Amino acid sequence: MTSYRRIRDADSRSKLEQRTWAKNSLLLLAYDTVGSGAIETELIDFGLVFEQPPFFGYGVELRSGQTLISGDFPVVNCGVKEWATTEVEEDSKATPFYIGAFLWINIATLSSYTLRFRLSFEGIAMSNVEYFRGFNG
Repeated sequence: MTSYRRIRDADSRSKLEQRTWAKNSLLLLAYDTVGSGAIETELIDFGLVFEQPPFFGYGVELRSGQTLISGDFPVVNCGVKEWATTEVEEDSKATPFYIGAFLWINIATLSSYTLRFRLSFEGIAMSNVEYFRGFNG
């Protein structure tokens, strides 16, 4: 009976590990813009569930077929306006999980460049998102 219990406990631990934080995840996305100005994005849904706010980074490229105009290179910056998190009851000691982000983007240029922002979000994410969605609603 003891050996059966050990096998069962090991099996339970294995299943639990499938439901918990498992790996460092890197999510890469692209976001296109045209011209200059200030932009606030719609919700960018990660499709992943991060334990903490993921590290955010970005790069920008000029879309193909365009030429940079001397003296009018685009000046850009980008940041997280707000994290989208899971709901947690006010009196609960639980911490929210990070499931998306709203970004702000600034572009300063006189030309109407089409730019592609390459966005990256990296952090510890749940390995079994389907379990999380079933468990957390």
